Amino acid sequence: MKLSISKSKNTVIYYVAESYRKPNGTSSTRTVKKIGSEAELREKLGDGVDIKAWCQEYVRKLTADAKAHKPVPVELSLIPDVPYEKNVIRSFNVGYLFLQRILYQENISQMVKEIKSRHSFQFNLEKIICDLIYARILDPSSKKSTYDYCHSLLEAPDYELHDVYRALDIIHKETDFIQSFLYQQSVKCSCRDTSVLFYDCTNFFFEIDDEDELRRVGFSKEHRTTPIVQLGLFTDRRGIPLGFSVFNGSQSEQISLTPLEEKILNDFNLPDSRLIVCTDSGLASFDNKEFNAKTHLIKNSLNCITTDYITIRPLRKMDAVTLEWALNRGRSLTLNPIKDGENPDKVFAEIERTGWRTEGSNRVFSLDEIDEDDPENYNRIFYKEKYVIITPSGKSKNKGKTLEERLIVTYSIKYKHFMQHKRLLNLNKASRMIAAKNSKKLDLKASDSVRKFIQIQSVDNKGNTITDSSNRYSLDEAAILEDARYDGFYAVSTNISPEVMPVKEIITVNKGRWEIEESFMIMKSELRARPVYLQNSERIKAHFTTCFMSLQVLRILEQKLNEKMGKIIPIQQLISTLRKMQITTIDKYYTGAYTRTDITDGLYDLLGMRFDSELITKGKIETSKKISKKILKNL
Repeated sequence: MKLSISKSKNTVIYYVAESYRKPNGTSSTRTVKKIGSEAELREKLGDGVDIKAWCQEYVRKLTADAKAHKPVPVELSLIPDVPYEKNVIRSFNVGYLFLQRILYQENISQMVKEIKSRHSFQFNLEKIICDLIYARILDPSSKKSTYDYCHSLLEAPDYELHDVYRALDIIHKETDFIQSFLYQQSVKCSCRDTSVLFYDCTNFFFEIDDEDELRRVGFSKEHRTTPIVQLGLFTDRRGIPLGFSVFNGSQSEQISLTPLEEKILNDFNLPDSRLIVCTDSGLASFDNKEFNAKTHLIKNSLNCITTDYITIRPLRKMDAVTLEWALNRGRSLTLNPIKDGENPDKVFAEIERTGWRTEGSNRVFSLDEIDEDDPENYNRIFYKEKYVIITPSGKSKNKGKTLEERLIVTYSIKYKHFMQHKRLLNLNKASRMIAAKNSKKLDLKASDSVRKFIQIQSVDNKGNTITDSSNRYSLDEAAILEDARYDGFYAVSTNISPEVMPVKEIITVNKGRWEIEESFMIMKSELRARPVYLQNSERIKAHFTTCFMSLQVLRILEQKLNEKMGKIIPIQQLISTLRKMQITTIDKYYTGAYTRTDITDGLYDLLGMRFDSELITKGKIETSKKISKKILKNL
């Protein structure tokens, strides 16, 4: 702040003024407060005071108080009950500035600069990409609505709507580069752990009748018959997205893993010389396992990366011999002692083969002798393991090969109770469906967790034909008993030896798969990746690229905030907080228009920008904009 003096023929008036920068970049000065006229101040201070010197000292004190965040008196020129001007935006979202802080730490300016060196365009690609990310997190909608929404940000679009669609064409062509660049930059500003990579696929349905090259009818996890697009995603061990691919809905998800993994191994400059790829059972084909059970020579480099795998092994798909071993509860010599005529060596060998172990004990257990009411056993994991030989099937490109892997089966009382509770809910739902007696809505061929418990009968217990359709449906007791056989049991397979990684660590790694499941949930719910208001296949793929970038920025911000606050903040709460962070103009100032919370305080402490003040100067807002785009080595 500085002293401003207005002189006229009859009087001299002293003001407090400040410098500021106009939207066009030019600097100017505005009045903050009137101190008073020479006559008013002379009457107040007396004849022996140097009025100008006193005013200079007054301004100096105001400036010092402002820097020390002490209350500074200001004057507002407001007239009650008078409508403000039309078509002027008065409320702005500032939550995007925290996202911008992360995005510029990933050096998006350099990324766009490199993209521009390969293409010819005039629009502001950097601003468009940023705005697509902010709007996807703060107000996900169509590209037209996104363009309109971005005018409510402090930094309004400097491009036209048609530029957005042209930018999508560029984004699609540069998708591979964008993924590798953002990973390499994110390593500099966040803690990435690529010792374990999680991979999974999901699909997005389109409400259209006709298929095209990308949108094809395939297996839908929602059991829909409309065309879908599939998305495969790699995340690191901390749940931060690493790379993705989009492929047509009719393609098998199993063949999507190796092309994307090869791209990551060759282009991402991973720091690890050994890593583990963890997938669910749907991606556990022989070819994928064979690919991840060897050492890879990195393209254009002398470096090598050795990969291992951990995958879910569905119990229900095991052959009869393996399943009998997996579900065998083991023999208890207490409950079933050695009988006369039995060979003790064979008995002990069988106990060793089918018995169960747990961490911290050298005993071999029978599940029948475990006290399941003992609280100490509730969280224990009992396990057995053995080596098996697997062979390729179907259209495998590795026909004739074999692979030895370690099969681990676990039993948990906690997991058993979870499965029993889940089945009870499904049985209650099945009973309600049967009671509804609406045969037209009972599609018993659908392979879901409820309908498998419903059976249809054509004859009753006496062999008579059932003519009344309302009596044909009933709970399938045999199916219920069969389902209960698997309560508490779980299986994984891996090529990692026990010497390298014991069972406990294998289980811990596999449990981390929830991170990628949560990422899919965020994309579908909070980021609303569908519906996609685009028809062109390349632009649809570009749309998912912007969703991927949004998810990565959001995950990094979440990680940093959790570390700063020392606790886990649900990502839904973080997103909700960012969406509500509005400021409103009031005369020459802004004022916060949202609720201050622990999360907003955590964001301020983390990123150094504050907007929860009664009055915020425009200079402070301009400073925050600069801070959000400043690149630091350590954020």
